[in-house]
Amino acid sequence: MTPPTSPTDRGGRGRCEERAGRSRSRSTDRAVSTALGYVLTLTITVVLISGLLVAAGGFVSDERERVTETELDVIGNRLAAGIESVDRIGAAPGESRVEATVRLPPRVAGTTYTIEVLSASNELVLTSTDPEVVVRVPVKTETSLAASRLDGGDVTITYDSASGTLEVVS
Repeated sequence: MTPPTSPTDRGGRGRCEERAGRSRSRSTDRAVSTALGYVLTLTITVVLISGLLVAAGGFVSDERERVTETELDVIGNRLAAGIESVDRIGAAPGESRVEATVRLPPRVAGTTYTIEVLSASNELVLTSTDPEVVVRVPVKTETSLAASRLDGGDVTITYDSASGTLEVVS
């Protein structure tokens, strides 16, 4: 004869065996939750750092443009002051030829630049290559300016009374 079974008895397994089975699955769940927590933490960290780098990249680019513009403005004003000085000295009686060298940096904010002398509007136009920034600086002279275009670096300003012009060359 077969012994009677109770609703809690499942095929001859006792409660101890059921608990042992549960504890085995719990230990496996704990390993998964540790790995899952690690992966989630790592993912969140990567997303946050990426966001910071993108935001900082835009800030650095804006600052570089601002620095380039400021440097070009300073260089343009130095060159304009040199041109105006040569113009004043050349206008003095008895001066036939005046020459002055203005030392300018060959690069601004890590990039090259060009200087364009516009005779029609009596202004200097300084343009950097990367980032492309354009700065205009007015020049006040009694003598006419000869139009020219040159790369950044040292420049020579020449006044010749025979031609009656100021010339800027590198």
